[in-house]
Amino acid sequence: MGPDVPLLNDYKQEFFWKRFPQTILGGPRFKLGYSAPPYIYINQVILFLTPWVLGGVGTVLYEVHILEDYYAAALSTGLMLIASFVIQLLNQDARRKTSTIERLQNQNTLTDEDDFDFSSCLGSETVKFIIPGKKFIANLIFHSILAGVLCGLGTWYLMPYRINLLYGNTGGTVMIFIFGWITICIGEYSLIINSATETATFHAQDTYEITPLLRPVYILAFIAVDLVYRFLTTVPALVLVNKVLHIVFLFLPFLWALGILPPLDALLLWGMEQILEFILGGSPMAGNLRLLIMFVVSVGVTISAYFIPNSIGLVLFIAGLGFILSLNLAEIGIVLRHRVKKWKGSTENYDTFSWKMTWKEPAMYCVILTLVLLESSLLHHYCISTFSLQSPQAIVGYCLIILLAFLWILKEIQGAYILGIVRNPFFQNDIRMLNVFMKKQSRLQKAALVRRIVLMLVSPFAMVAYLSLDTSLYNLHSVSVCIGFTRAYRMVIYYFVYSLKVPFKCDM
Repeated sequence: MGPDVPLLNDYKQEFFWKRFPQTILGGPRFKLGYSAPPYIYINQVILFLTPWVLGGVGTVLYEVHILEDYYAAALSTGLMLIASFVIQLLNQDARRKTSTIERLQNQNTLTDEDDFDFSSCLGSETVKFIIPGKKFIANLIFHSILAGVLCGLGTWYLMPYRINLLYGNTGGTVMIFIFGWITICIGEYSLIINSATETATFHAQDTYEITPLLRPVYILAFIAVDLVYRFLTTVPALVLVNKVLHIVFLFLPFLWALGILPPLDALLLWGMEQILEFILGGSPMAGNLRLLIMFVVSVGVTISAYFIPNSIGLVLFIAGLGFILSLNLAEIGIVLRHRVKKWKGSTENYDTFSWKMTWKEPAMYCVILTLVLLESSLLHHYCISTFSLQSPQAIVGYCLIILLAFLWILKEIQGAYILGIVRNPFFQNDIRMLNVFMKKQSRLQKAALVRRIVLMLVSPFAMVAYLSLDTSLYNLHSVSVCIGFTRAYRMVIYYFVYSLKVPFKCDM
C-alpha cells in the first residue's frame, strides 16, 4: 500500500463522520447526508440539553439556599420524569396518527442511508425520526423512571458547592460541572430519545432493549461511589477515589465510543462467572442458562449457610452440598432423562453421549458423600480444640505438607529428568536389555499406583479433616466463614471427584 492511499475511501469517510459523532453524543444525528430542515437539528439540541436545564433548576435553587441538596435532587427527578413521559407520549401519538396497525421494527443500520421527508416541526414523521420510541410498554415506563432518577442523582453529583469542597479549585469545579452535565445528557439521550450504535456489542440484535441502559448504568455506578463517600466520610481512601472518579467521569463518552467499557449483558455474565469461579468455588459453565442456574444455587447455598444455628449443622451442610455441586449435574440430568425415556420404550439413539452412567457411579458417589459427612462431623465434634502446635488441626496440617512432598517426589521419579536438570536413575534409558527394562517399568508403575492412591483417597480426606477441625466454624452467622468454607469444601471435593474420573496412566 502506497503512502498516497487513504485509510478510508470517500464513502467510508462520509459514513464515519455520520456515525462517530452520533456514537460519542449518545444518539443525536447532526450529519444526515442529505438536506434536512433546520428544526430537525434544533429539536435534537433542545432534547439533548433538556436534562441539563431541568437539573439546573434544582442546582440554582440549592446554590441560592432555597432548597436543600436532596430536595433539589428530588425536584430535578420529578421534572425529568414528567419530561420523559411527555417525550414517550409524543412518539406514541405520532405512531397512532400515521397508522393504527404499524409495528415498530428492530433498529436497522441500513436506515442511515434512507431519506426522510419532513412536513413540520412537530409532524409525525419528524417525531418518529427524532424519537424512534420503545418496543415494549414496560421499557417505556422503566426507562422513563430511570431517566428521572438519573437526572436527580446527577444533579446531586454535580452540585458546584460539593465539587468545590472536594477539589478547592473554582476552575476545576466549572470544568467538571460543564463536562459532567454533558456526560449525563449523553446518557439521558441514549436512554430516552434515541440509542446510539455502540462500538462494544455482545449480541447482534437488541431484542430486549438493553443497549439504552449501557450508559446510564455506568453513570449511576460513578454516582454510587459519591453517595457512599457522602455517608461514610470517615474513610480517607474514599476521598481519593471520589476525586479520581469525578475526573474519569468526564471521559466516559470517549470510553463508550472506543468500546473500552463492555456491554451490560456481557459484563453481567462475565461478573457472574468470575464470582462463581473465584468466590463461590464453582467452575466455568458452557451456557448462559447453566451459568445462571449454578450461580443462583451457589449463592443460595452460601446464604443458607449463614442462618444455620450450630457448627455441626454448618459442617454437614456445606460439606454435603459442596459435594453435590461439584458433580456435573447437567450431564447426570441428561443421562437420567434419556434413561427414563428408554425405559418407557423410546427408540431414540443413545450412543451419542460420551459418558455412560451405570449403577457404579451413583453408588460410588453415595459412598464418598457418606464418608465425607461422617469424617467431617465426627472430627469436628470430638477433636476440635484451640489451634496450637499440638492441636489436631496443626497435626493434620503437617501431614498435608508431608503428603505434598511425597506426591511431588513420586511425580518427579516418573520423568526422564528430576527438576528438568538431573537425569533420573530410576527411569529406563536402554530398551535393548529387556529384563532390566521390564523391571524398571514395573517399579515406576508401582510408584504411579501409590501416587494415584494417595492423590485420590488419602489427600482429599486429609484436606476435609483439616477444614473440619478449624475453630473458625464456631463463628456462626459470619459472612467470611460461610463464603470461605463453602468455597474450600467445594474445591476440595470437586478435585476429588474429578480425579476419580481421570483414567490411570503411568508417565513413561
